[in-house]
Amino acid sequence: MKAIKVIILDDDAFLLKVLQRTIHRAFPEVDIITTADIDEFWQLLSTTKDVDLVLSDYLMPQMNGLDILEQCSSKNPYPVRALLTGDMRLSTMIQQPNIVHAYLAKPFNEADIAALFNNVAALKSLPFAYNVRRQLGAMISFPVYPLILKELRDLVQSDEFDLHDIAHVVSQEPIITAKLLQLANSAYLGFVRPTSSIDEAVSRLGTTILMAITTSLLVAKNFESSIPVDVHEKQLNIAANYASCVKDFAKLAGFNLHDQELLFSVALLSFVGKIILLSQAQSDVSDEHAQTISDGYVSANFISAYVLKLWGYDTKICNLLMSCHDLAGTDDNELTLFNHMLYIVWQIIFDEQPPMQLRAYCDSKGVDPLLCHVISEFDWHSYTS
Repeated sequence: MKAIKVIILDDDAFLLKVLQRTIHRAFPEVDIITTADIDEFWQLLSTTKDVDLVLSDYLMPQMNGLDILEQCSSKNPYPVRALLTGDMRLSTMIQQPNIVHAYLAKPFNEADIAALFNNVAALKSLPFAYNVRRQLGAMISFPVYPLILKELRDLVQSDEFDLHDIAHVVSQEPIITAKLLQLANSAYLGFVRPTSSIDEAVSRLGTTILMAITTSLLVAKNFESSIPVDVHEKQLNIAANYASCVKDFAKLAGFNLHDQELLFSVALLSFVGKIILLSQAQSDVSDEHAQTISDGYVSANFISAYVLKLWGYDTKICNLLMSCHDLAGTDDNELTLFNHMLYIVWQIIFDEQPPMQLRAYCDSKGVDPLLCHVISEFDWHSYTS
């Protein structure tokens, strides 16, 4: 794990020691600075270099942890902001956006610590420029991490689960259930026989695509007060069309089903950042960082990668989100191939590049000959008309 530095604020000296021991047991290389005093905390935040994570207890004598983290977002927006709390209902009660990036529930265990610190370390390893990280940390429309998404992620990552368990969790959100059924019956994914069963819909979609769709819907739900339903519906349809095109292109290029589903998910999740930008555009806040992001200095895909990494998404997905608008590629040959495929589909669907012109350009840039051939063979009309 990449070395990270954390400042922890809690007025309970015993809990501070427990936290420090637990963190060091799992991650000996983490640089931990602890304090029980709010004034010392502000001094540490302003004078300590390269802080990656700020962790504050919610119940503090002078001001609560939400207010502390809100001030952190303006004083130093670079570090990830995490709240230590015994009441996880706070995550669904918070109305102010962009205060808390992550929660550490009491009582915590090593698995909870590992999830938080691995995400922070992975975020640090992504190729964000320092000023871009600060702008992302100051976003006025950072979505609150949905508890239902955590439930689903825990299930999918466990060794023992069946699709009925996942369907049960999903069914807690009627709007998501309805949309999953709609997509499982839509032309986007090519299923012929209709279904009205959420269990069958989950089976059809698979966990990779299901997580991507659920994430997109939950982000939109987070901003339902600022984004009209018809606007979100339009964006979801655009995203589903793009994702379906990417999946079909990958299929024609001979990619296996697992890779097709991964590429579908990356394409769909690229619109998470778009939803956040749309929400931000509705805000009256004139904060300099927020305005810079709204003006497009930080791309929607970078916003998607930032949010999704903090929500525990695979680093491969986040790297693809950050690189899919150019042909630079990566040191990983597989990722470069995926990146080129996403780039090709984006150029034709959104930038309206003529396929033959794009093929000539890709040929000149050394793109895999198979992908260049598929550009000529693919039925683009189905997705661009």
